[in-house]
Amino acid sequence: MSLLDNSEIACEYCRRKFVPKKRWVQKYCGSPCRVAACNQRAGRAHPLESQSAIKIRRRKERGRTPTAVAANQSSSTNEEVIAAIGQLVERMTALEKQQRQLLNLLLPPAA
Repeated sequence: MSLLDNSEIACEYCRRKFVPKKRWVQKYCGSPCRVAACNQRAGRAHPLESQSAIKIRRRKERGRTPTAVAANQSSSTNEEVIAAIGQLVERMTALEKQQRQLLNLLLPPAA
């Protein structure tokens, strides 16, 4: 392609056809597409993305959405509850044994 060639090429970001003006190796139709493509490659936010959308996207990337956090907390909480129930059952069986021993001491079995 020469500098005098007026053939159209497709922008690598938006795929619109354009005639390169600045140089013959121009890849993008303009600065907005060039900057957006750079941001996309770097993983940065789109310039029109709202701050709340950015926060939500970052939380999803880190696995810290409210549902993911709740799921993580509920699984650890469930494990803690199960462990506490196991401890209570052990204590209750120990108390029942002591209760039987006391009843045997106070009221000896009739033979």
